[in-house]
Amino acid sequence: MSEKLEDSNHVDLKVSLRELRYFISCGMALIQNVPNDSLPTYCGLNKDEIVEVSLRLREVAEREGMDM
Repeated sequence: MSEKLEDSNHVDLKVSLRELRYFISCGMALIQNVPNDSLPTYCGLNKDEIVEVSLRLREVAEREGMDM
């Protein structure tokens, strides 16, 4: 993926804390279960980008008082 995540267009999205937990968990499950060279084809992000997104989502979860 050539564009950096911070340069991407943004979408405002409202999700429940349960749904937020799902997104965080799915990202981490992808990097544990899909070979690194298949990740960009499978989801459009590489391992480092998935980790970056997951960490940003975890920050939101922590601010909302959600335990992971």
